[in-house]
Amino acid sequence: DLLSMFYTYGEEPRSKAIVAAILKYRKEKEIITTGELVHIIETAVGAKYFYEKHPERQIFQAIRIEVNHELNVLEDVLPNAISLLKKGGRLCVITFHSLEDRIVKRIFKKYSEVDEMVKGLPDIPEEYKPHIQIINKKPVIASDEEIKENSRSKSAKLRVIEKVI
Repeated sequence: DLLSMFYTYGEEPRSKAIVAAILKYRKEKEIITTGELVHIIETAVGAKYFYEKHPERQIFQAIRIEVNHELNVLEDVLPNAISLLKKGGRLCVITFHSLEDRIVKRIFKKYSEVDEMVKGLPDIPEEYKPHIQIINKKPVIASDEEIKENSRSKSAKLRVIEKVI
């Protein structure tokens, strides 16, 4: 379960080594602090990789996503948010990692296209027409200047849609 979680949600290439180190450590002692987990991760991947790539960030991200069911919540809330918009209303979503961004991009694409069942018909019924229009085809990302002022903006992507029906 840990391997799947770290690899899928954390997208950490060295997940296998990290999980092996965690399991080995837990045979001896329970992990109680985040500091202990960070030390285990550093030991598992080596200092050079640890200080260059910071895999602990991906591991903690994976744990947070799993515990909070963040991706499932996003999958549920976006269609609801779109349905609550009035015609001309806009929805802006800022994502901070690729898993979130893929979900937002996929859902926005789904609601902005004509339903496959009726695609190509000369007269498309209203209920099969796109519900939204994508405002920015490419996500808006932080400028170099903004990243200098706020390093956390480096991974942020903004996507905007407008309700058309």
